Amino acid sequence: MTRSQVAERYRWLRPFRQLGIAVFGNALLLACAPPTRYEQPSAVRGYEILITRRDSLGQGIAEGLRRRGFTVRRSVRGGSRPTAYLLSFTFRDAEPGAVTWVHVRLADTRTGVVVAAVSAPLDSLGATTPDHARAIVDSLAASPALGRRLSPP
Repeated sequence: MTRSQVAERYRWLRPFRQLGIAVFGNALLLACAPPTRYEQPSAVRGYEILITRRDSLGQGIAEGLRRRGFTVRRSVRGGSRPTAYLLSFTFRDAEPGAVTWVHVRLADTRTGVVVAAVSAPLDSLGATTPDHARAIVDSLAASPALGRRLSPP
């Protein structure tokens, strides 16, 4: 029997051989892959806080959170513990004499769920930026909502 005749005779086995290699390869890949289930911490203290702002308010909030025992990072890092991103912005209506509000949110970087929030009129937080940062940190640390989600999953 020639080589081509043997190859032709066992041609029907080729799909099974390819399937076996594919199944083995996928099983090997799954065995090496990390678990993909993500568990959110039950409190903000379970998060590393990511603050990318380099202005005086961002630096003041970062220092205040560090002094309160939070882990604060300045850059994104893959494969780390659960992380909450600090987002802060001000809002003011267009009408004259409107109050300027400061809104601060801590959002889970994997799910986007807001885990802590502070909103207050800017003039009620104090006269200087360090006073603003101190009031925001105090509010975040004392918030009764720290142990529960603020936005739907």
